[in-house]
Amino acid sequence: MKKIIGGFGIVLLVLAMLLFQGEQAAPKGEMVVLYDSAKIGVIEKNITLDLKKGINEVPIEELAGLNIEEATLTPMNSSVYVLGIVSKLTPEKGVYESNIGKDVTVKLRDGEEISGKLLGLKNGNVLVEGDRLYVINPNEIAYLKVSGIEKGTAQVYAIIQAESDGKYSFDLIYRIAGIGWSSRYKLYLGDKAKLFGYVVIDNPTKEKFENADVALVSGEVSFYMQPRTVYALAKEQASVGTAPSIQPEKLEAFYIYRLGTVSLNPFEKKMIPYVYQEAPFEREYLYESYPYTGSGSVYESISFKTEKVLPAGIVEIYKEMNGSNILIGERMIQHTPKGDILRIGIGKDIDLKGTTKVLEEKRGDRYSYYKIMVTVENFGKDAKTVIVRHYKRGVLKTSSVKPLDETANYVEFKVTVGPGEKKEIVFDYEISY
Repeated sequence: MKKIIGGFGIVLLVLAMLLFQGEQAAPKGEMVVLYDSAKIGVIEKNITLDLKKGINEVPIEELAGLNIEEATLTPMNSSVYVLGIVSKLTPEKGVYESNIGKDVTVKLRDGEEISGKLLGLKNGNVLVEGDRLYVINPNEIAYLKVSGIEKGTAQVYAIIQAESDGKYSFDLIYRIAGIGWSSRYKLYLGDKAKLFGYVVIDNPTKEKFENADVALVSGEVSFYMQPRTVYALAKEQASVGTAPSIQPEKLEAFYIYRLGTVSLNPFEKKMIPYVYQEAPFEREYLYESYPYTGSGSVYESISFKTEKVLPAGIVEIYKEMNGSNILIGERMIQHTPKGDILRIGIGKDIDLKGTTKVLEEKRGDRYSYYKIMVTVENFGKDAKTVIVRHYKRGVLKTSSVKPLDETANYVEFKVTVGPGEKKEIVFDYEISY
């Protein structure tokens, strides 16, 4: 029974390159942009419409079931004008009740189609019996067809005025929810640190993109409303390999990774290698602090200088022992610039304890202020040097210990704590919105 609820190691390089489906050229104007800060894809493509002189109502199949407010249709010819885009309303309750027992085809907003016999409504959900029983939230339905006759919101159409008959090109940009990308890393610790980075593209929708020009945006893109979650089963198609040369481009506050021509199939996940670095590393101890009162563990950490921009992602940490790689931990890293020092906690040290206390907090109109005290205690018998990383936004004002590093996302301090000793760091910062 499927239930749809709610609103809206290393192989040859050739294995990785198979994911790119060769070097075929993508159709002109067709591009897929994915984001690591939201499950959303922005599609741009060129479409050709056959128009008659005067006012035309032309179906736009690509927009069926999507938010038309998030779509833009721009003519490539000055003799045609787009007067609007129209989407029909969701079917009323009576449409379902009047067609009980009939064979129907239901298309969901994520593109999936379900065929079977309409059983009616139960607890506000639509029941369809096909190869299994489907329980569908009506808000997820793009349209419903009964015996070949459309009974719902099958049609999204553009109203276009043309000066003469002919075929005209348009640039179509629209958004789909559910599809996105993330970064995954594997760190191998031996005499040196070996870091492998992978792009993981997840397409849990029915949408298919054949030989599309795919670009990935890394950075915190702000949306007025977060895209709705799409619930679907995805199959994985993963591969590992040495990293091809994918260099990020800086755009405003973001980095763009251009993958080139890629085919993205429905319900598919792809893992593409794109970063490799081998570097000497140092062992330290790391306490991660946040702007709220609480205690936490201090982790033994390793640090090294980055050779490339590293998007935020999960790092699997392996230790080389007797010719084998043993998984010893998994940590999340933040977006790290090229040339920065990356610190990753690899294991808890029971002799060390960190505590964060908010001494003062003030909020105003587009303004916040924090005064923080971090305490590090050493219950062991040996002196240890601890890196204190406090995650924050805004700018540091004062501190009792000189900061080791400050970025847009955190500030770091270094303290050496002797046996049975306690060290305190007091600092404050403010955030302007």
